[in-house]
Amino acid sequence: MKQKTTFLKSAFIMAALFIAGNNLSAQTLEAHYKFDNSITDETGNWNLTATDEDGSITYEVGQDGTANGAITGFDRADFLSTVANFPISGDASRTMTAWIKLIALTPQTTVVGGGENSPGKKWTFGHQGSKVRAEINGKGMGVGTLELDVWSHIAVVWDKDNSTVRIYQNGELKGSNTTWSTNTTEAPLLIGNDYNANPSDRGFNGAMDDVRIYTGAADDAFIKNIYDTTVLGVNDNVAKTSFNAFPNPVLDRLSFSSDKISSVEIYNILGAKVTSQKVINKSIDMSSLSKGIYMVKCKDADDQNMGTLKAIKE
Repeated sequence: MKQKTTFLKSAFIMAALFIAGNNLSAQTLEAHYKFDNSITDETGNWNLTATDEDGSITYEVGQDGTANGAITGFDRADFLSTVANFPISGDASRTMTAWIKLIALTPQTTVVGGGENSPGKKWTFGHQGSKVRAEINGKGMGVGTLELDVWSHIAVVWDKDNSTVRIYQNGELKGSNTTWSTNTTEAPLLIGNDYNANPSDRGFNGAMDDVRIYTGAADDAFIKNIYDTTVLGVNDNVAKTSFNAFPNPVLDRLSFSSDKISSVEIYNILGAKVTSQKVINKSIDMSSLSKGIYMVKCKDADDQNMGTLKAIKE
């Protein structure tokens, strides 16, 4: 079961990266931190080092249930940073996304920081109280509603061409502002803190997972796809119920070994939902689907997730 879960997580991550490479908005993935018991960058270019004053930075269960799959414990002035200056600076368009879970509604803490502590030169992405927050050029904007001890997917986009900042929560646009500009100083990237005059006030108060940073301004569909392709793993615990599906590959009807499955949601490999079906006589109809690989998310009569299976449609 662990091997199946790992495969599914990798498939969805690969799908998200595929989308990033083919989106018309031309985003380039600069850094991707999964924090699976590591602070390395999945691109291999921007690994992090830790400044941990009291040894509090550690790992906990990630948003998708992966053991040691999220980083936490930023205390006061703690942070992670790149050794060299990060390539996003000036007024360049950028996109940043992350999964976060707050343990306190502190005044303001940071997920990603850049630039320097000077008007117009600092960039901050994080939260203020229950709001997702971005700071650019000395201006701040907070939208959305974050809950304590609940994983939320947050994203910020700076669109240079339209002088617009956009903030998202769980794949949905929550607010935008068209009166901003930025001139971020070239500097090392900070994770878990920013270039505030008093960094002890900004250490991230919670856990974070799957932090991604792109050059280029993503559109709404791009952000929604990242959310969809990662949210599929949340609360899907295939270890609770052991079952399988057959025949696989399938031509028309896919049958299940368990009689507890009441309904399914079917997603393509890009993470887009294709259809929902009720399970009848322990099987579903896949005859109308195009050939390809699908993820079948199975639910019981109480609409609780039982697990996700891969099915190949012939």
